[in-house]
Amino acid sequence: TLMFLTSLFYYLPSFVLAAIVISSIIPLVAYDECLKLWRLKKVDCGLWVVAFIGTLFLGVLQGILLAVVLSLVIVIYESVRPQITILWRIPGTSIYRNIKQESNGSFIPNVFIARIGS
Repeated sequence: TLMFLTSLFYYLPSFVLAAIVISSIIPLVAYDECLKLWRLKKVDCGLWVVAFIGTLFLGVLQGILLAVVLSLVIVIYESVRPQITILWRIPGTSIYRNIKQESNGSFIPNVFIARIGS
């Protein structure tokens, strides 16, 4: 069908062709995915936005390359900084939990317990 309609598109002004392209591209942009990523992890949402804008302005290969490089930088940054949690004892047990997860707990006097994640 495009082969037969190409001659009709030749006489259309450029702004009409741009409007056709833009109206067909808008459903392809998953902005709801960006909102979901913003709620879950803001760094991933930023990476999504950088990939989208990079692909839009730099081109497909350069935009994807920019997103891959930025993703590797984020992975290296997060792996260099380990997760450190402070633990305290749940009263009446010998179980130690994270301060942020357990609201009632107690510290052992003169003892500091920290868990370093990988």
